[in-house]
Amino acid sequence: MIVTVTPTIGDGTVVRWYHDSAPLDALSHIATVSASRNGVLISGYLHEVPDDVMAAAKEVWQQLQRDHNADVQHLATHRKRRMFGPYEPITEAQETRG
Repeated sequence: MIVTVTPTIGDGTVVRWYHDSAPLDALSHIATVSASRNGVLISGYLHEVPDDVMAAAKEVWQQLQRDHNADVQHLATHRKRRMFGPYEPITEAQETRG
């Protein structure tokens, strides 16, 4: 799955999971699962969400409930290099730089 971590004005940090086949330039519209301090939201049928993704989403929700500033950035597999650009895979070099 593709995972993004983004700050939002209304919900604080939001972690989103997308199918691997999702187009990287349209990720903000088709999240399969998202988690924030407000809860876990799914788009589609519950039985289609992998158990490990649902467990991770619940853990993120619980972390963000306890601490709205919890660092969950380590979950991201993709991020935007520019604000309005497409998502790109995070490389090992980017992970070590932060």
